This record gives sequence, C-alpha cells and structure tokens, in this order.
Amino acid sequence: MAAKSKQSIAQQLHDAQLIISNSLSDHEIQDLVSVFGYSAERLNAAKELYNAALTAFTMQKAKAGAQQQSTRMLAEAEATARDAYQALAKVARAVFIKDKAQLAALGLTGREPENLTGFLTAAYTLFDNAPNLPVLAEYGYGADKLQAERGRISSLDQANKQQEAAKGAAQQATCDRDAALRILNDWVSQYRKIARVALRKKKQLLEKIGLVARTSKSSPPAPADKNS
Repeated sequence: MAAKSKQSIAQQLHDAQLIISNSLSDHEIQDLVSVFGYSAERLNAAKELYNAALTAFTMQKAKAGAQQQSTRMLAEAEATARDAYQALAKVARAVFIKDKAQLAALGLTGREPENLTGFLTAAYTLFDNAPNLPVLAEYGYGADKLQAERGRISSLDQANKQQEAAKGAAQQATCDRDAALRILNDWVSQYRKIARVALRKKKQLLEKIGLVARTSKSSPPAPADKNS
C-alpha cells in the first residue's frame, strides 16, 4: 500500500477524489496524462475505485456503530439477568440452606460465574430446575414469575449472540474498507508519479490535482573571495 499511515482515512478519500475528479474535469490535464497511458477510460475506472472505497468506508462506520449499540444492549441485558439470577439464588440458598442436594440441583454449589458463558449455563440451570421445587412459590417464585425471570436470561443469551454477530460484521467491514483503500491508494500513488511527469511544465495543473509543484534546490552561495 502507498504510504498513508500519517493521514486519516477521510483525508485519503478527499485527496483521491480531488486528483481523480479534477483530472477528469480538465481537458488539458486529460490530454497531457493520456500521452502517458492515463486515458479518460482509465481515469473513470479510478473513479469507480474511489466510489467503492467510499462505500466501504461508509459501511464500516455503520457496522461499527451497530456493534457499539449491540455492546450497550448486551451490558444492559447482562445487568438485568444477573440481578434476576442473584435474587433467586439468594432466596433458594435461604430456603434450602440445609438441603445440599437441592442446591446442587439448582447449580448453587459455588460462586456465580464471572464470564458470560459460565453465567448463562448457571442461570439456565437455576431457572430451568426451579419450577421443580413448588416450595419456592411460597417465597414469591411461582411459575409465572420464574418464566418471566427466565426470559431475562434468554434475552441476555440473544443479546450476546447479536453482539457477536455485530462484532464479526464490523470486523469484516473493516477488512473490506482497508482492502478497498489499499487498491485506491496504490492507484493514486502511481498516478501521482506519472502526473508529475506529464504536467511538469504546468504548475497550475499540478496544483489543481493536489500536487505541489516541485522546485529545484537553489545553488549554495559562492564562497567569499578571500582577497576582497
């Protein structure tokens, strides 16, 4: 890829659009660069490269935004699910404090898992087995409430899957954007070099496509005459 690491992507796209569009809109530039192989057809093909890069850039922004939104939704769903789990777990531990077998059946023999995968497994174990213990209804956990609270676990599970999908889509969009930019920047890098040759006698045309005309280095001053 052409050396672009010090420029923002927006600047890369701006520079590419400038050099391609202004080359296409100026007949004199077209005439001069066509002698060096850059016909109008070839410049229009470069315009398509620019459009593809711009589209990929826009898509990556959209996918990144969707990922951020899915991450926020996941955090909210996890907070709600953990609250539901912790409330039932505390009640069950109090009710079955002397019944280790029941606690084991509910998956309450250890600490609440910190990682999400472990938590989902523990939460499903708790809410799927709790309906088998009717005594919990006496402490506010009847069938309807258990079903509703289990729904919070299901919502977290779904939010996690959506966040993973959004993450993958954002990563793919970033790869697509980078690939499109690499192709565009490579084209622009080569065209710049050729355009400098084709337009070397036309400073104003170089400036029109975003290229500063290079000036020859001034000669060093002559040494002073020691006899003067």
